[in-house]
Amino acid sequence: MAVTDVVNAPPGGAPEDGDACERERRATWFELFCDLVFVAAVGQVTHRLGTAPDARSVLAVAALFLPVWWTWVLYADRANRLDKDNAVDRLLTMTGMAGVCGIAVFIGQVGKGTSDDIGFVLSYLLARWMVTVLYAWAGRGDPRFKAAARSYAACSALSSLLWAGGLALPDGAPRWTAWGAGMLVELALPFLAGRYTAAVPSDADHLTERFGLFTIIMLGEMVLGFVGGLSHTRTGPAAALAGVLAFALCACLWWAYFNASSSGPGSHAQLASRPWLRHAFVYGHLPMQCGLAVLGGTLGVVVSGQVSQLSPAAAACVGGGIAVFHAVGALVRAAFTGFGETVVRIRLAVTAGVLVMIPLAPRMPTTAALGLLALILAVGVLVEQPAHRRRVADRDGTPVPQLAEMSPST
Repeated sequence: MAVTDVVNAPPGGAPEDGDACERERRATWFELFCDLVFVAAVGQVTHRLGTAPDARSVLAVAALFLPVWWTWVLYADRANRLDKDNAVDRLLTMTGMAGVCGIAVFIGQVGKGTSDDIGFVLSYLLARWMVTVLYAWAGRGDPRFKAAARSYAACSALSSLLWAGGLALPDGAPRWTAWGAGMLVELALPFLAGRYTAAVPSDADHLTERFGLFTIIMLGEMVLGFVGGLSHTRTGPAAALAGVLAFALCACLWWAYFNASSSGPGSHAQLASRPWLRHAFVYGHLPMQCGLAVLGGTLGVVVSGQVSQLSPAAAACVGGGIAVFHAVGALVRAAFTGFGETVVRIRLAVTAGVLVMIPLAPRMPTTAALGLLALILAVGVLVEQPAHRRRVADRDGTPVPQLAEMSPST
């Protein structure tokens, strides 16, 4: 499915029905508003790490981040396939966003033996079902969307039984197992409904932009994390230095992700035409962005100045979050370029360096650990520059887009 080269349009400028002038797909102002709703939910998830991250809290963050992330993916994919921004679509989507607000309200206490589990599940199902309603509404005049809506409805019904059925089970492992099964059904949807969604047009440039914007949200959570920790100890020089180094980490992660973001319209044809590459791109972002969530939730504790050295758990959260982000990013890139590509090898080397730091970090001052991690990332970014300059030169000198240009994260 080729991507059409079109003229740049300002954010929020979706074409009107019947508009003969094609324009490059960009995220609309309404999509950006909906992203703000997800910011609230993501923030509540990362706050579950608390003041002393441990294995239990990290698992809870990872488990609860998944339904929030998946809900965002469903709305982003639906907007990608159906570029309508009219009153009815907005109202239906806002109903789903009300469900996301409910998720944000209840998710902080999920799994703690409270009635919040009920509110969380009902909110999630509301947000989830509104995606099916949006496809059904679009299917009134387009049989392609009608077939996709039937597939979404069947998947929603099965997953809803598992999510709601989990509430009838004892709190703890039985309930989480039922919810996990429901989540697996959700994640299988693109494969189960692939024959129907493949018939629905999509825009790869818009899709990569949307995932880039969600990555910005996760990086923003990192900034909120260390700024929040620093605000309590802003007079301490060690805490101030830790805050500077935490910002350097955030800047390096941003640079690594968006280093290849200079692609022009139409440069994602491979992503649009090969379903398995689309799946690699979408699902690859789950561990990458979950890693940023764990990292962001830990940075507040790290820069607070309350401890002179990282605990083993905090070191694992900081180093592990960075390592997962880089390693999976390299694997996603390799799906497009192959493992022999220079930047892939560099990012895997950076991952190895970060992993070596995890057992060493608790043995050194916090600022030294953060400084070395920031140095490893900065060196990786600098070493990548010649490869990216060659990529840009190749792109400008040839009419066919290069594989290395597939996405900001690749």
